[in-house]
Parts: sequence; structure tokens; C-alpha cells
Amino acid sequence: MRMRLLLAGFLITTSSFITLPAAAEEAISTPATQSAIMEKFAGTWKAEGTSFGLPSKSTMIWFKDLADKFYRVKYQIDMDRESKTVTFRGHGYYTHGSKDGFWADTSGDLHPMVTSYSDNMLSTIWGKAGGKQGRSNYTLKSDGSIEVVDWILQENGWREFNRTQFQRAE
Repeated sequence: MRMRLLLAGFLITTSSFITLPAAAEEAISTPATQSAIMEKFAGTWKAEGTSFGLPSKSTMIWFKDLADKFYRVKYQIDMDRESKTVTFRGHGYYTHGSKDGFWADTSGDLHPMVTSYSDNMLSTIWGKAGGKQGRSNYTLKSDGSIEVVDWILQENGWREFNRTQFQRAE
């Protein structure tokens, strides 16, 4: 457990160097890079697939918010559990011109985020050392879709819990 906490603290402090894919490591995260990727993400996106191990339908909406001081994502997953719909909602705020942000969701979580931007990817480390931690990648694919992959840090390492391919709905 002690080793996990040390590793988790190291990952949070060095997140943009250690846990991000090679493409994100090579990119320089500047306000211009952030604006460029957020412009590509702007709008409404829909997907069907599996989330948290359940059949799901997801919606993701990206837009500028709060006097253009933030980029915001509204994320909703409707999952089918034993013929009943279970809904998860989350909101992410990415500070304009910065790597900082926060995430809040219907599970009651409120996480700080540290984000890296490249031409076609946004990579985020969320949470705090010693608590719940995860990472999320939003990648704009060559076919115009966005792939979202989420992981959570557990005692035995990173475990993927969501992979969804979104198509533009507008």
C-alpha cells in the first residue's frame, strides 16, 4: 500500500511526463494548442457501446462556458442494468489557457485535473494522491470520431473502465 501511495504521488506530480501516451508527450501544451483541440471537439457527440461493463448510450457536449473562461464538457452515460436505465452524468471544466481544471459527477466525486493537449488529443490525470485517481484520453480520430478511454488507478495498476467511440450528432 505504501508503494502504491508513493507511486500515485509521483504520478500526480509528474503526470504530463509519465502517464500520457507518446503522442501527448511530444506535444507542447500551449494555450493555442488547447484552443485548437477544443475547437475540434466543440459540439454534440453520441455513442453506443459498453461503459462500466454495461450496454450504454452516451452523449458528450463540448462548449465554452462562464464568459469563455472555461471549456466545458457535459458527459452522460445511460446504461442498461437488468432492463432498468442507470444514468451517470459528469461535467468537466478546463481552464482556458491552462492545464488546470476540475471534474464533478453524479457519484459525488469532485476531482482536480491536470491536462495535456496535442493536435488531436486531450489527456487528463484526475484525482489526488492517496485518493481516487484516474486518467482520461479524448482522441480525435482520422474518421472524425472521438475515442474516449478512461482508466482508474488500483493497487495492481491502471484498469480501463470505459472505452467509447463518439460520432458527431450535429
